[in-house]
Amino acid sequence: MCDCLYIEKSEYGDGTRPENALSLGLDNFRRQGGSILQEALASVGITGKDYVDPDLMPPNCLGLTLDSEAVREAERRREARAGEKVEANPVSRVLYDVGCYFLDELFEDRPIARFWFLETIARIPYFSYVSMLHLYESFGWWREPELRKVHNAQEYNELHHLLIMEALGGNARFRDRFLGYHVAIAYYWAICSLFLASPAAAYEFMELLESHAVDTYSVFFNENKERLKTLPPPKVARSYYKAANLYLFDDFQVSKKPKTRRPPCDNLYDVFKNISEDEAEHVRTMKACKDYSRVGDIVVSPHLGITDDVDEEEKRRAWLEWSEMLNSGAEEDF
Repeated sequence: MCDCLYIEKSEYGDGTRPENALSLGLDNFRRQGGSILQEALASVGITGKDYVDPDLMPPNCLGLTLDSEAVREAERRREARAGEKVEANPVSRVLYDVGCYFLDELFEDRPIARFWFLETIARIPYFSYVSMLHLYESFGWWREPELRKVHNAQEYNELHHLLIMEALGGNARFRDRFLGYHVAIAYYWAICSLFLASPAAAYEFMELLESHAVDTYSVFFNENKERLKTLPPPKVARSYYKAANLYLFDDFQVSKKPKTRRPPCDNLYDVFKNISEDEAEHVRTMKACKDYSRVGDIVVSPHLGITDDVDEEEKRRAWLEWSEMLNSGAEEDF
């Protein structure tokens, strides 16, 4: 098993409550500034009593690797297969190729940091899509709440990929966080602008990125198979893939019926295999959205038209248990 601890959080948020922008900005500046100072001092051998050698913390202590050339080869093989190459316009393809080149250069021999960066920007287009759909609806141009619902579920899935990478130490370095957050802001506005000009192009570019994610994660979990099987899953991974209510997990997978995909989550190999399969579902959903924007085939939640399969007696029993719990809590207060 892993001899170093994951960086687990007791909650998903970064604070106790939402505050005004000035307070949040100053607090973030204080936290990030302290991190910059600590990293700078450590680089010249000056450390405090709370300093922990990065090699003893995740992701360094996990001993995981990623062969960038193997990822490129996996992509070439996929695109050579009939029907699996993403047909993108030349501009999107050039931007994608440039982005992949910089990923290889900036995150060489640092796969978890690379995945954290990817997941930071991977959820941004779903924010952009929902923002633009709200804009269309607010102007009275066009409305389709089912599409927004699917995008919300997609973002929630990508959020949990990001939280898993944070538990594995993917955002440990300040420069990675700085780059990831600033690229995400620029990416948000770029996708919003692209959606205004062509929703199909906005979905097409994300289809490219999600296809790359499938190739990358597939190479990674196969390359590190034996090591990953000895490592436990982070708590956030189990809480997501083994949750009692997997409604949102089902909702982004438009190619599957609800409750038909329930993946295992017994070790870190399962986690990365699940993420890879999630990304493959995102590819299918993006392709469906792209086709929808071109020819009008509607994209809807997989739950649409499905009635609750819990019988009335079960509902009543659950309601009675809940009311008894509330009553007992109230009695204790008095």
